Amino acid sequence: MRNSNTNRLAGLVALVAFVGVTTALSVGPFVCSAQAEQKILRLGTSKEGSIGYASGVGVTACIKKHVKGVSVEAVPTPGSTASVKIFAKKGVDFAYANTWTLRDAYNDTGPFAKAPIKRRPLQGWYWTTADYLIFVKADREDINSLHDLVGKKFFPFVAGSGIYDIYRYVFTKMGIWDKIKERQVGIRECPDALQMGTIDAIGGYSNSKQLAPPWGRELDARLKIKVLMPTPEEKKFLKGIRGITCRELSNKWMRPANQALNPVVWGWTVNYGFHPGPHLSTDVIYQIYKVWIDHAKDELAPVNAHLKLYAEDPLGQQVVSIEEAKDIPVHPGVAKYLKEKGLWKDHWIVGTLDPGVK
Repeated sequence: MRNSNTNRLAGLVALVAFVGVTTALSVGPFVCSAQAEQKILRLGTSKEGSIGYASGVGVTACIKKHVKGVSVEAVPTPGSTASVKIFAKKGVDFAYANTWTLRDAYNDTGPFAKAPIKRRPLQGWYWTTADYLIFVKADREDINSLHDLVGKKFFPFVAGSGIYDIYRYVFTKMGIWDKIKERQVGIRECPDALQMGTIDAIGGYSNSKQLAPPWGRELDARLKIKVLMPTPEEKKFLKGIRGITCRELSNKWMRPANQALNPVVWGWTVNYGFHPGPHLSTDVIYQIYKVWIDHAKDELAPVNAHLKLYAEDPLGQQVVSIEEAKDIPVHPGVAKYLKEKGLWKDHWIVGTLDPGVK
């Protein structure tokens, strides 16, 4: 009897072991397959402390919620130009870039002239503008126009960023880039650097025509500042530069004391966004793009004031921005969505995906 029970127990153990092994073998490939389907995409943003990074972190949260099998993580980069170069080396799946940087990347001009890249992002999702404003201390009576920067110590924002590259391009066109004294400082050091005379002027920006990045708010809070006003001749020249829009901007982001010092401000504008690679499928980008537009008011607007302004007219932002870079191809997933909305224009270009990607 004891031997019989022992034999039965041994048989039962063997059966359980056999079922376990065969189950593992049959389920194993499924588990691996399910894991493989989970996409973790890297969203190139801007420098930590910038609005590009803060907004990038904010817009990634809703993707996992609304797009099955996809999550997106924000990756800081030095800025627009650096982000595109990192993208070219497959360091990120989306590049953070303005329309100007995309045009340079596709035409091997500007920062890409000496080292052209082969892997380029396609136009994707636009959400803000960069409005170029130059700041000096309010008591600098010797700096009153753009040409007054000649011979002065100028911080044209972080080298490698799109902001920097556009300042360099515009000032080169004006014939003053080689005549200024470029200085690099940390963006959080700007108020002290300006106060102590380490720099004479800051090549700064606001966003969405009426918002300032964190470092800009700190500058405004700590110092009395003056925004350089282009002369009538300088305005005329700036309006002739392709790829920027010279116009009156807003002073609403300033504290009252600085608003009084700057009742009217002028500068120029370009559009910014997150741009996917041709290795990402039409369906994946269509779904992500759809979330960032369809859920603009309920998911993105609460993130920060920049995305709140974007949410007022998300589709309008796309049309204006793509038109600004109409010679650059658009990701098929973006094109599909805009065609469904009846907003696609015939002269826009649908981008080509990598071989094997649909």
